Amino acid sequence: MHDTAHFMERRKHPRAQLQLPARIRWQSPLGMRIEVTETVDVARQGILVHRNTPCVVPARVWVVFPYNPTVGGSTQPETPARIVRVKKEENGSYRVALHLEPPHRELRRPMDQERRASQRIPFALPIFVRAAGTPFPEESMTGDISQNGTRFESSHIYAVGDNVLAKISWNEWSKAGELAGRVVRVESMQDPPGPAPVADPENGPSPVSRSVAVEWTNSVTGLGPKAAKS
Repeated sequence: MHDTAHFMERRKHPRAQLQLPARIRWQSPLGMRIEVTETVDVARQGILVHRNTPCVVPARVWVVFPYNPTVGGSTQPETPARIVRVKKEENGSYRVALHLEPPHRELRRPMDQERRASQRIPFALPIFVRAAGTPFPEESMTGDISQNGTRFESSHIYAVGDNVLAKISWNEWSKAGELAGRVVRVESMQDPPGPAPVADPENGPSPVSRSVAVEWTNSVTGLGPKAAKS
């Protein structure tokens, strides 16, 4: 009895038993994979879903919840998440617990400290990025975006000063075609303790993930926070 009570106290938010559709996206060696599943229960900071095959802790995923297939996945906002627990059921299926990691909104800096010409908003959007001069883009997700640039997650190696071309398939951004940019910052991403993050939750570890910040070098006037939120 004591152990059960202690376990329940560790949860910051109560869980509700709701069976709702959820869409999960993750990066595999051949690009993004997407699957639609159903929740077992939900809480403010996480969801528990059904899955027929296992996956690895702490894989990075992006979640649309609740997912409405009649609207179309490209117009529904996605939330970054981590796989934190996998439990095999007696029938051979799995219950997978996801911890939601909604982006933190930055506090506005004083004007004399603000170096950005336009506000960046934390938003997870599909993005296709390729190094200038190469034909094949990497499919990834943004961490934030603005008229001046974006930040995205990547397993590729980038250096400050690299020129890239990016296409964002979302509302008004998709009409702009490929946007030219320059890498201005590269940071290794810190992951929670445990195995390395994985690109494919079923098939093993991937290279270290990086956060890559890009500054646009061509004009994208009118494609700021308003276009991302619409």
